[in-house]
Amino acid sequence: MTARNTSLRWFVIFSLGFAGWRVLTTAAFLIFGPPIVSNYWLTEVFFLLSKGFLGGLFWPISLLLEGWRDPLRWIFYPW
Repeated sequence: MTARNTSLRWFVIFSLGFAGWRVLTTAAFLIFGPPIVSNYWLTEVFFLLSKGFLGGLFWPISLLLEGWRDPLRWIFYPW
């Protein structure tokens, strides 16, 4: 196994783990956070979960676009 294969494997593992972490924090926010008061609550739930997942999966781009403003909030999305 080459160094390239090993580094790619660790990058994918880290990306999936980070995406899972952000989905878990988003689910905790939806369960224990403030209630969603809207006619389109299901749309907001889907938006938050998908943004959490995709922001974790594509974390280098998400970090450059959003994470530099408030890194702690970016890690514990959407708190």
